[in-house]
Amino acid sequence: MSDEPVDNQLMMVKTQTLTENIKKDSNLLIYLFYVWTFVLIARPQDFIDALTPIRPALSVGIIVVIVYVFYHALYRNKLLDNQQCRLYLYFLATIMISIPFAYYRRGAFEFVFTKYISAVLFFFLFYKLINNTRTLNNILWTSCFGSGLYLLCALYQGEMVSGRLNYGRMFDPNDLAYFAVSFLPLNFLFISKKEQLWKRLLCVLNVVVSIVMILMTGSRGGFIALGIVVLMLFIAESQIIKKSYKVIIAAITIVALIYGGTAIDLSRLDTITNIGEDYNVWDETGRFEVWKKGLDLMLSNPLTGVGVSCFSEAIGRERLGRGLQEIWQAPHNVLVQIGAETGIIGLILFVVISVKAFRIFGMSKSAGKSEQINIMGGIAMIGFTGHFISSMFLSQAYSIYWVFFIALSASISELLRNEPQTVR
Repeated sequence: MSDEPVDNQLMMVKTQTLTENIKKDSNLLIYLFYVWTFVLIARPQDFIDALTPIRPALSVGIIVVIVYVFYHALYRNKLLDNQQCRLYLYFLATIMISIPFAYYRRGAFEFVFTKYISAVLFFFLFYKLINNTRTLNNILWTSCFGSGLYLLCALYQGEMVSGRLNYGRMFDPNDLAYFAVSFLPLNFLFISKKEQLWKRLLCVLNVVVSIVMILMTGSRGGFIALGIVVLMLFIAESQIIKKSYKVIIAAITIVALIYGGTAIDLSRLDTITNIGEDYNVWDETGRFEVWKKGLDLMLSNPLTGVGVSCFSEAIGRERLGRGLQEIWQAPHNVLVQIGAETGIIGLILFVVISVKAFRIFGMSKSAGKSEQINIMGGIAMIGFTGHFISSMFLSQAYSIYWVFFIALSASISELLRNEPQTVR
């Protein structure tokens, strides 16, 4: 009697068991990635001091990488098949090339391999793991929850210094506004009736807190970005932002402005309409002068720049060379920062990657695409617009939040390319 039927049955059982194990391992990896996203965005070490020594972002990131390598969890197309991934690899190469030519080589090396490495790992694991609308929806919800929690803690634990809200070890008031405006629009993905009531209420609260926070920081760049984001939400197509949502936006904005006008010092924002008297325009240490020096540094070092994270030292040396006081100044503009630190090629790649992200978010709104991808892309475009505008006044070229949006665009482009198999 042949044992072939029994062998076939055993093989089927083993295959089914292996498939189930892989699925479980994949789910474990996905959940760990959600936790890492929360840690990167919410920065729990800022409101739980006991977490500071263990460096949560790096520690959880290492765990995610180990689990990914150990289980070989999810098989996707090669990284080079995706244009955003290729461009980001090229951009990463310009950063690496700048290290040997940096004004402070040790500082540049340590920045890349002890700080920016978390953002790099996050980008590629995002692309590898977030490969369907369910996980994409979950990661966007995680970002909303994490950013909302951070802002609530900032509102409760922060302190007003010279009329501006300060909180945490990472952000100054301008950075706090940049953080708030970047994630504000994403909350509108989760206020529809199909979501649970507590989730809807939480996201509405996040929007309110975000607007109030931006006003409390007194950030002029954040206020300008907020105004453009609110305008884009109002004029967005009805399938992206429903009319009822626009009523909510109007009500929240009016309440926030009324509250801001009575309880928050908005005097700094008055300078927006009288920019000529602001020190940034006429002072030798103002931002306009710093931007000019940054462009000079880029043109003086067009291929390699002055080295990643070396802008401030380069400005200090430049001032010292002119017989002035050695003051280390931040670039306060992501384009000036990238151009000066990585050279012209790095600047071009940064701009191309950002423009490509805008195009991908826009393509997701075209006819024939699934409604869920349509809405995600439309909202992501508004969020990235606010993010990019506010970054024009900040030194956030290597921010994890820029990497978040670029990784989001890479995943959405992959979903669009494989839409018949992954969405419909």
